Amino acid sequence: MFDASDDDTTLRKKINELVARLPAHLVYNLLSEIEGMDGESPERIQLVRLYVIEHLNRQRTNRARRLFTTLFESFMIDDDVLYHAGVAVPGMVQRLDVGALWELLSRDGFPVLAVEAQEKLDDMARTEVLDRALRSPEALALMERMRVAAVKHLDMVLSSRKTTDDALAALSRNRARRTRLLSAYLDKAPHFETGTVQTMRDILAHAEGPGAPIALIDEKLKAFPAPNPNAWEQERAADRLMNAVDDLADRFRDNATLAQLLPLSVVNVKRNYAAVGLYIRQSGVDPGRGNAVSDGLTAHFVATIRFLTAALTTVLKLNERVPGSAIRPSLKEKARINALMQRLAQVIEAVTASGLMEDRRSEPTFRNAWGAASKIVVTRVAAIAMERSAQAAVARRHAVIDHEDVIWLDRLIWDWQERTRDFGYETYELSKWRETLLEEMRANVEKAMKFEETDSLDERMEHLLRINGISTVFDQRVSRWIPTTSHNMTRLLSHRLERAKDLTEEMSPAEREIIDDLIATAKTEVGKSRYWKSNELVDLIELSEKAQKPAG
Repeated sequence: MFDASDDDTTLRKKINELVARLPAHLVYNLLSEIEGMDGESPERIQLVRLYVIEHLNRQRTNRARRLFTTLFESFMIDDDVLYHAGVAVPGMVQRLDVGALWELLSRDGFPVLAVEAQEKLDDMARTEVLDRALRSPEALALMERMRVAAVKHLDMVLSSRKTTDDALAALSRNRARRTRLLSAYLDKAPHFETGTVQTMRDILAHAEGPGAPIALIDEKLKAFPAPNPNAWEQERAADRLMNAVDDLADRFRDNATLAQLLPLSVVNVKRNYAAVGLYIRQSGVDPGRGNAVSDGLTAHFVATIRFLTAALTTVLKLNERVPGSAIRPSLKEKARINALMQRLAQVIEAVTASGLMEDRRSEPTFRNAWGAASKIVVTRVAAIAMERSAQAAVARRHAVIDHEDVIWLDRLIWDWQERTRDFGYETYELSKWRETLLEEMRANVEKAMKFEETDSLDERMEHLLRINGISTVFDQRVSRWIPTTSHNMTRLLSHRLERAKDLTEEMSPAEREIIDDLIATAKTEVGKSRYWKSNELVDLIELSEKAQKPAG
């Protein structure tokens, strides 16, 4: 390194300010440009290069742990949903669990080697970007020594019940300290399972060399397609998975079960549920006995539905909510729950395709998990949605503070009903709930259409549109509940059409749909009688036709 001076300190500060504004991938591009600079002083180029490297590496201090976790890179996931499964998820390798394993091994398995690796990587990180340093021959040699020592220690740990229990207790304590779990809607971190340790041990034990079993599985996993809604592509992916697993089983004759890591990783890493569901059916798995892959798909179903209900319980404050209070989920919370509903739909499709629902021995697991979740959604969550929807519909002058959130919650519950139909567990509770809610909306439309001469007609339309926003969740528009014989209806529509004709206000699509419905009904009413026609309706129809003509 160079001696620090005032100019160097100024340069370092300037480099940090500039680099901090760039995304990481552009910083690497910048570094490449610096290394290829011509015409500048070599010492200054080197100094700038070192300052950029220092900026990149300064947040990544646990370098030995980073090197060790590289051994699991292709199989690691960040999926806190799976901690709700209640059982060991076959083939699951969570990033935070690898961190917990590192804490155990660096303390009990290879403490001296861990210190040596950290010191050597610290030295390399002074002159090289950490990602490059981790790929250097010296770092790869350290990683191989850690891999061998880890397998040796884990074999000892798994050799007896006592050592296994002690290690699991230590891993569980470390898992509980991981802050990521605090956002997973868990009362407490789940206990570390022996199967999870065994999976990590097997990955380490079969990762030696470029032609090792893990390298072959990794290659096939990376080439495996992402989920695709197209049925033909799903069939192709399932066939491809079947052929790949058969090929791996032939290669790993001494340890054929290792080939199952591929379909398990397609579930855990790729989340290609459709392909795995078809693979389970095609591979002839006995649903009653099951295997690791069917157990993995089942665990994903149970975990997803439990996480969803845990999230709803927390976000809606089901256990401490004051009746009548607004619901205030954040955008992030709503996005997370929406993603869970999409994931649940994908898992349901896969479970249905797998045949696991058709066997009386495996079906109860799904029925029990669904029943427990449905009890929360159909009773407690639906009750809140009904209460808030009614309150939103009553609000005559202004929208309630959570109006958009109420619509989101109504849509969520009706999506749940769709999932219930997909899964074959449809009940009449939510159908009855929908009828009751729409009757509440109809009654409020009648109230909204009763107004005085002095009332603002624009406010009346805004009120109707707010009610319409709720009713359209259930494929119902408020226009169905407004009679063409209503004098207030013609007043309201005439006012809004005049504004549209004068181009003083642009109609929303929802308002246009309501007006079009009512005008169509008015035309039908006028056409019923050959001799007598309502002047109000005729004038309204003519105004509508004028408003729809382009200006000029």
